[in-house]
Amino acid sequence: MTIKDELNAEEGSFLLELRTDLNWNHSSFINLLTELNNECKRTNGIPNLSREIASGIWYISDFIKSWTEHKNFPKTYTHEYYEKSYELIIDLANTYFMPETPYESESEIENRIVELKKSI
Repeated sequence: MTIKDELNAEEGSFLLELRTDLNWNHSSFINLLTELNNECKRTNGIPNLSREIASGIWYISDFIKSWTEHKNFPKTYTHEYYEKSYELIIDLANTYFMPETPYESESEIENRIVELKKSI
């Protein structure tokens, strides 16, 4: 699934399942993070970003956390897992919009995604 598919909540996307089924699909979330990281790397240094993708990244940087922190959202994973997930989304959004990444190396974000992937 591409970053556009994920951000447009296409069939099989993390966002569609999160919103309509109230289900946090770990594999789909890892795909979203991976695609978002790939988009950050692809657009690094490009001054004019895609408005469609930028608006989706801006939206998910707040939506995912606010939607899943609602008291009626079913929690499948630990509090620590969700906090790490929210942090990664914010960090990737910042990486996309800002000229510098919050990490010392490009591999650090990839390592954190792999760590989260293996955490369950």
